[in-house]
Amino acid sequence: MKAVKFLFCCHLAALVFGLGGLLIAMPHPELWDRTAYGAEVFNFGIRYAGSLHILLGAATMLLFGLFFIDTRKTLIFFCASTLISLSMELLGTSTGFPFGPYAYTNFLGGKILGHVPYSIPLSWFYMGFTSFLLAHLLIARTNWSHKSLWSVLGGAYLLTVWDLTLDPSMTNNNLPIHFWVWYTNGLYFGMPISNLLGWSVTGLIYTSVSRVLWRSPLDSKPLVAWLPFGIYAANTCFAIVLNLSSGLILPPVIGILLGLLPASLTLFAPQRPIDGAAFTRFMSHLTVRVASRALVRRKILLTIEGVEWIPQSGPVLIAARHFHHLYDGCILLSGVPRRLHILVAPDWIKQRWLRSVMERACEALAWPILLRAEQLAAYTPAGQGAYSSCEVQHYLRCAVATSIQLLRSGEALVIFPEAYPTIDPIFTPKQSEDAFLPFRAGFARLTELAERDESCRVAIIPAGLHYKHAKRWQVTLRLGQPLFRQDFGSTNKFIEAVEERVHALSTPSTAPAASTEGVMQL
Repeated sequence: MKAVKFLFCCHLAALVFGLGGLLIAMPHPELWDRTAYGAEVFNFGIRYAGSLHILLGAATMLLFGLFFIDTRKTLIFFCASTLISLSMELLGTSTGFPFGPYAYTNFLGGKILGHVPYSIPLSWFYMGFTSFLLAHLLIARTNWSHKSLWSVLGGAYLLTVWDLTLDPSMTNNNLPIHFWVWYTNGLYFGMPISNLLGWSVTGLIYTSVSRVLWRSPLDSKPLVAWLPFGIYAANTCFAIVLNLSSGLILPPVIGILLGLLPASLTLFAPQRPIDGAAFTRFMSHLTVRVASRALVRRKILLTIEGVEWIPQSGPVLIAARHFHHLYDGCILLSGVPRRLHILVAPDWIKQRWLRSVMERACEALAWPILLRAEQLAAYTPAGQGAYSSCEVQHYLRCAVATSIQLLRSGEALVIFPEAYPTIDPIFTPKQSEDAFLPFRAGFARLTELAERDESCRVAIIPAGLHYKHAKRWQVTLRLGQPLFRQDFGSTNKFIEAVEERVHALSTPSTAPAASTEGVMQL
């Protein structure tokens, strides 16, 4: 164990040395160029610092695996990860598939076949091994079935989160050098979305191959969590510091919330097995919220007013205007300080596989699903969609039951009573001259059904959205004072009151005064 600790300390020192070179030595040559020793240290860093921490990280995890896991299992993972990742990297640098068009510079060491630095497959090994072990330790605490499968998926997930944190800093123009370059301007800080898929698939492939070749499950008892977590945390913090030095905020947030936070759970001994469903729901909501904020930051200048009207606890139904098919939900997820469950209608989907993915995602998030009969009749020819008209009633019953359960559990539910947005690439009955569609009665009926339980009193929050088209959408989200069904004599009067409030909050000239919680330029 002493040798493992020594290598780990050397790995940490190499990371700090690399940060010092990138953030201090290179921008300030006057600090070292006056002495021969300083010049020698600088030249050593230029030649070796890019790969040194990778070599030490790989050596640390290889020795850790040999001592604490199993010689055969460790060597299988080492061979599978390095060979498969090298093959994928050679394919990627030659053809652009699956990561996108890119090339490595000369700062990560000598290149294999002139394309891939020798340190890159070693990086895939030690970060992939670390991610898999952390996922295994987490999944071992749950009551889930198929734990081996979830460990593989969790390992690929943590590996991809690390890449999402690291990649923006490595190619940022504020750094004095680049370790690789993209030949395209992708959506995520210059990185194409295909790189995200490529990383996930590559990590999934070599981790799956290793697990199959092991032919037996991994024993968690001899494992110590602090070393895999230390490696993962050190490399994530390395990327976070580089991002912050370049003024990038989102990648560090992703690294902390989606990577370090769940990985840190391995350091604490649970008093009882982790509720797998609750953990999945928590991570799903966290992922969706972070992704929504990333999209809003990139596409929208958002103003939020009236957040103080949102109750901190208890059942809430947000009745929102529906203007944009995607941005409305992302804005609410970004601006409302509560966990939200959105009633969705995926009846526009044509592919069976996409239907399956969408429904599994909604299941993980506890988002109710319904189908719009007129959508299926008007847009989807018979037999060409993923859904059919005969399924409408089944999904309606399930959506009603799920929505009532959420409200009675004190959750916040989002419904768009217009049912269709103004901007929709699929189908909408709304004409361009129509400001709004009539509100449907479903939200009121759900409120009445939930309140049959006398302990449940649902606060209806009207939410107005005003869009102004510019280079970036300028959007104002206004949240109004809560309304309650019991305060109105009839369902129709209640619906009319909510509709009137949403219209008023969506119209700047007549919008009621609301305190401004803040302006986010995202």
